[in-house]
Amino acid sequence: MTTEIATGFELLRDAYVAEIASQVRLYRHTRTGAEIMSIENDDENKVFGIAFRTPPTDSTGIAHILEHSVLCGSRKYPLKEPFVELIKGSLNTFLNAFTFPDKTCYPVASQNTQDLYNMIDVYLDAVFFPRLTPHVLEQEGWHYELENPDDPLIFKGVVFNEMKGAFGAPERALNSFAQRSLFPDTTYGVESGGLPAHIPDLTFEQFSAFHRTHYHPSNARIFSTAMTTHSSGWRSLPPIWMSLSQSRPTRMLRFSRPSMRRAP
Repeated sequence: MTTEIATGFELLRDAYVAEIASQVRLYRHTRTGAEIMSIENDDENKVFGIAFRTPPTDSTGIAHILEHSVLCGSRKYPLKEPFVELIKGSLNTFLNAFTFPDKTCYPVASQNTQDLYNMIDVYLDAVFFPRLTPHVLEQEGWHYELENPDDPLIFKGVVFNEMKGAFGAPERALNSFAQRSLFPDTTYGVESGGLPAHIPDLTFEQFSAFHRTHYHPSNARIFSTAMTTHSSGWRSLPPIWMSLSQSRPTRMLRFSRPSMRRAP
C-alpha cells in the first residue's frame, strides 16, 4: 500500500499493534527516501529517535567518535556542548546516543510535547549540520599530549580513553575478539567502538567523509510517539533536508566463506 498522505510524504503501512496498544504508520519522504514511523498511543512519555546505518570498515572507532562529535555544537546551536545544556535545561525523561556495530541512534523523550520538539530541533541540527573541525576530532577522538618536556608523547581523547578503559576488562576484550573472529570480512569483523591501537589512525578527512556519506535522510530511520503528519514537529523535517546533497551509504559486505581464528 502506498498512499500520498502529506506534502512530500507517502504512507507505506498503517496498522494497529495490539501488543503496545498503538496505531503505527510508516511513511517515506519521496525526495530523500527517509522513513518515519509515527506511533500514536496514550503514553504520557513522548519519544523521538533518529538512527543511521553506519557500518564501519575498520577499527578506528569512526562511528563512535562521530556520535560524540555531532553533539559538540551545530550550525544553529554553536555551543560547546548542547547535549549538556539539554540535560540541565530541558524536561527530558531520556536523552542519549548509542553506537552499535552497524548503526548509530539518537533517542530523546519527554512528557512535555513542546519540550520534546525543542530537543528534536537540537538533535536534528546536530546530526545533519554538526561543527566538525579538526579540534573536535582531537577532543573527542584522539590527540597527542605531553605532560612534561622530558616525557614521551602519549595519546589522549574522550573516545580513546573510554575504549582504553573498556578493554581493560577481560570480558569486553574477549567478547570483541570473539565477534571479530566470528564475522570476518563484514562490518561485524571490526570494532565499531574503536580499538585503542587503531583509533590514532583516523584522519580528519576520513572522519568528515563518513559523516557526509552516512548522516543523510536517505540513510535515516525516524520514530516518534509525538509526531503526526499535521504536527509542527513533522512540518519542520523537510526544510532541514532540502539543503542536503544526496549520498549513497556503503553497502555491508556479505559472508564469503567460513573462517577459523585462534585467540593469541
